[in-house]
Amino acid sequence: MANTITGKIAYIGPIQQIPSKNGGNPFVKREIVIDSTRFDPYTGERDKFENFPLFEFSGDKCADLDNFQVNDVVTVSFDIQGRKWVDAEGKTKYINSVRGYKIEARQQRIPQPAPQQQVVYQHQQPAYNPPMPPDFPPPPQDEPPF
Repeated sequence: MANTITGKIAYIGPIQQIPSKNGGNPFVKREIVIDSTRFDPYTGERDKFENFPLFEFSGDKCADLDNFQVNDVVTVSFDIQGRKWVDAEGKTKYINSVRGYKIEARQQRIPQPAPQQQVVYQHQQPAYNPPMPPDFPPPPQDEPPF
């Protein structure tokens, strides 16, 4: 199941290149911050606890952010990745990163046009309406049905 979040873009960072330790191609990443602070459904007031998660896009996904700008409303699909490492003092540490892999503009609802009335021209015949069937009285109840 994919993790997604929808919010307004608060920040789009520049492309960062991190040199490779073995002399290969550098690691490329780009950060984006989404304002996904909730609103009270009854009052419409903004929640007092703000929510500004940072997402990292890497490799060829960095270019996907070129199609967006601050204040665009988007949906980001992401994975949470965690790594364990041992520091110089021998302590085990853990690092988490939130990796975006897809970003989409949130679709706005397009209002449907009002139905147009059919114009009847003089040379055009009106639509055919068949006559209503006549009302027949119900059969008497004292007669058998056969």
